[in-house]
Amino acid sequence: MRALLAFFILWSTTVVAQDQLLASVRQNIGDVFKSDTICKKMHAAFEKTDISKSNLLLGYKGAVELGMARHDPNVFKKMGYFNDGKEKLEKSIEKDPANIELRFLRLTIQTHMPAFLGYGENKENDKAFVLANLEKAPSEDFKKRVRGFIKHAEAEGKL
Repeated sequence: MRALLAFFILWSTTVVAQDQLLASVRQNIGDVFKSDTICKKMHAAFEKTDISKSNLLLGYKGAVELGMARHDPNVFKKMGYFNDGKEKLEKSIEKDPANIELRFLRLTIQTHMPAFLGYGENKENDKAFVLANLEKAPSEDFKKRVRGFIKHAEAEGKL
């Protein structure tokens, strides 16, 4: 009985931590690429949270690591963060290619990546997928962010 109670407490604590992390990263993902302070804070939060059972959090962890690549002054660490982040994001999309949130996340990242990094091959496919499935998105706020991002990126000639 005590073992079952301990398991339930640990499980519920993990679920709550994952839910809080997901809410926080969704709110701060744009700032991860603008602010090294926010990026480091989000990276530390991922390091403290077990995300092994959440594919969506794996994708966001990849995005945060791509953000760390932008902010770290050490060129070798930059490449390590870039490669690790790219691998995590791609792995999460490979596991769930129909996830509109992950595909939009990759679209936004690839749209802003410097061309010399060679990480932009999915932009057109992701854009088409996201637009084709946008009405199925669960949140009006998400739909608004997607439309605004695509409109802005197209006006800047990035998409």
